[in-house]
Amino acid sequence: MKLSRAAISTSKERLSSEEMLSQQIFLQSNMLKRYGTGIYGKHNFLVRVQANIEKVIRNTMDRYDCIEVSLPLLQPKSIWEASGRWNGYYSSGQMFYCEMPNGTFCMAPTAEEAVFEFVRDNLKSYKDLPVTVYQIGSKFRNEVRARGGLLRSKEFTMMDAYSFHSSEKDLKQEYAKMKLAYLEIFKRLGLDVIPVGALNGDMGGKVSEEFMSLSDAGEDTILVNVDGTLAFNTELLEMLNFEEYLKTNYGITDTALFKERRCIELGHIFQLGQKYSKNMNGTFKDSNNLDIPYFMGCYGIGVSRTLSAIAENNCDETGIKWPEEIAPYQVTIIYTNSKREDAFKLYDYMQRAGIDTVIDDRTSIRVGAKIKDWKLFGIPYMIIVGDKTQGDCFEVERRKDGRKFQLSKNAFVKFFK
Repeated sequence: MKLSRAAISTSKERLSSEEMLSQQIFLQSNMLKRYGTGIYGKHNFLVRVQANIEKVIRNTMDRYDCIEVSLPLLQPKSIWEASGRWNGYYSSGQMFYCEMPNGTFCMAPTAEEAVFEFVRDNLKSYKDLPVTVYQIGSKFRNEVRARGGLLRSKEFTMMDAYSFHSSEKDLKQEYAKMKLAYLEIFKRLGLDVIPVGALNGDMGGKVSEEFMSLSDAGEDTILVNVDGTLAFNTELLEMLNFEEYLKTNYGITDTALFKERRCIELGHIFQLGQKYSKNMNGTFKDSNNLDIPYFMGCYGIGVSRTLSAIAENNCDETGIKWPEEIAPYQVTIIYTNSKREDAFKLYDYMQRAGIDTVIDDRTSIRVGAKIKDWKLFGIPYMIIVGDKTQGDCFEVERRKDGRKFQLSKNAFVKFFK
């Protein structure tokens, strides 16, 4: 990418000290554009980072035998009435909806109803089960506490998966598999997460776990044991029988051994049971030819939330430090005026080799300002093509730790791949 064509300009000053640091950097660099409270547009850099996060998710979900689908964002009121959830979402003010001459519709805050309509006619026998489908796309919730930029916004990207089963035993097995898949996804993304016992809330069912990343910037509070291997959301303490619930579902017998920590919720998995299948009249024929309501699970990852959490965990006062697996580009080329031709030859070479490269060809700012912007954007490596550059050997600097080293042109492809 030629930065002169990127329609982006950075600010010298941070716009707000109230936001968490990564959000301040997003706004200062104009990688994120605020249209209103909880409403944002993403620049090319963040679009590419999110696409790389989604690639990790898809790769993992596909290996766990999950099938990708696409469900409508605009959903009719009738399917929400069938599940019994319309009044709750409508009265809470969470749901964006519109009344048209041909009916009332909502913008999907979640998709249990839509996915049920989608698969019901295809899953007629126990021989058709189990099935797990997933999608990655936009969701809409009228968050009254929109904060933290992409952590809690009104439009956000989510991976939501749904499983259908012939028995509760089979549901529990898939739930355990999805837990492993989630841990694998977050590990690949460089995030340390803790599965945390939580309430099911509006989703229904009895058992659920959130995937929390410890962070002082988080808005959730959890209780964690000494070695960080077991935790639960403090909201469980509000239950009348919380001690029995924690013991039965999570093996926790002494809450005094747990300490409070702030965290960011990145994912949530649920055992929904037969709530939706009973309400929406969804059944399959078992081996005795009896009509049985499906057992159902639900699994979600906040993709834009995950992007924000990764940025917050990988930044300093000078900018972002994107991990290489999800970085929007691998390298930025910066050059002095006398070396423009050499820099573009190197840029073309990198492009042909399939290495995602940015060349900062802006004529409105000096080299020093370009280096500051490179740090702000968080590209993992920078190549300087300067007056001291001799032949095909260039100075490379790594964003993560500031390490500098010389690299020949012939070694570039091997190194960056």
